[in-house]
Amino acid sequence: MQPPSTTRNGSYQHLAIVRPQPPGQFTAELVGLPEVRATAPNREEALRQLGAVVGEWLASGQLVALEVPPRNPWLDLPGRSDPNDPMEQEFLAELERARQEDLERTLREYDREDQRCSDTSSTPTT
Repeated sequence: MQPPSTTRNGSYQHLAIVRPQPPGQFTAELVGLPEVRATAPNREEALRQLGAVVGEWLASGQLVALEVPPRNPWLDLPGRSDPNDPMEQEFLAELERARQEDLERTLREYDREDQRCSDTSSTPTT
């Protein structure tokens, strides 16, 4: 989810999606929070109403601003890659070598196919 950013006047900006649905209407919702939405006859009104809904959710405590640490501890879990890890670098180098070999093999096969096709004549004989 895109984190909100603060404007000069202290309000927050957050990405919203506006879709022409249902037919003849527009629905606006916050990116990452599809339950925060508003539907209106036009885009501008849907966005205005969405702003009001967000304000209501903030005022009621349903939506709160959280302070998030600069480093996400979830990124340290096993299974995440570290570009500075020597094993990761070795794996990526091996992967690149294998891809290059595969590309060269494919190009050689295409060259052989082209050679076989050019050895045969497509001109019918009578």
